Amino acid sequence: YVRILGFLVLYAPNRTVRHEVVKCIHSRKNESDLTNVGRFFECYVIIPLKKFKGRTPNPSEHPSRPSFEAVKNQVKVEISEAPKDHRDAKRKALIRDNWRCVVTGFVDLNAPEDIIAQFEQPPRGINTECAHIIPEATFFGVNPKSEENTKLDFSATILAVLQRFHYDISKFNGEKVHSLTNVMTLQKDVHDRFDQLELYFEATSQKDHYEVKCYGLMPPLFQQFVAFSTTDPEHLPVPSPELLALHATCCKVANLSGAAEYIDRVYRDADEMGVLASDGASGDVLGYLLSSL
Repeated sequence: YVRILGFLVLYAPNRTVRHEVVKCIHSRKNESDLTNVGRFFECYVIIPLKKFKGRTPNPSEHPSRPSFEAVKNQVKVEISEAPKDHRDAKRKALIRDNWRCVVTGFVDLNAPEDIIAQFEQPPRGINTECAHIIPEATFFGVNPKSEENTKLDFSATILAVLQRFHYDISKFNGEKVHSLTNVMTLQKDVHDRFDQLELYFEATSQKDHYEVKCYGLMPPLFQQFVAFSTTDPEHLPVPSPELLALHATCCKVANLSGAAEYIDRVYRDADEMGVLASDGASGDVLGYLLSSL
């Protein structure tokens, strides 16, 4: 948990985020309290952007609770349920991304004839998916607006943290989570690595031009650089540089701190373990299961 804080300071996407993290660290009276700060950021910054099949974590207090609670309560009022059907966003993203996975360049199986005609030989066709930077699930299950709805509390806390980081959460609230600024076209294996915080886009000195970075082996078919472009900036905008930078930060912090491996292990053990170890070795799993009740 303390390593999470250190790497958040080192790899913050901007000065505002770094300032907020440092302020939380300085607000602690005892060094032992830093683990609670690190646990909070793991729960509401890293885990929300990391794909898993776990239960909704138990609500946890922000290190600067009074002012943060006011922000969260306002978010609870403003948060909207997102439609689960994102076919329109997928179609528009395909048009913007020229019917290709942006990382491999492979063409979608349903690409129109004019796209196929651009190749001398028939291209390799693949199934593509609509990948979200801020996960769409953040806006699922937020109704009814009641104190008993732990999913509402969890999602509101995530968004309140982002708001404290000075992200304009109204731009991806509710149905806007399917905005083209929050999505891109990826084939399934690339999408999985993106969601598992194993792949990210590192901004270069050129606008909307990124280097593809991976934790683990870089598959030979992955392109080293990706350039997002559009013929219609108003109706088909490119992915948000700010959101891609946030995702990149989460990838770095999760992997360099060891949080990614820890989260995977705890969730895997919780699903597969039939009985807790008598020597206390499964204490992390027990804590996770108790917090999910």
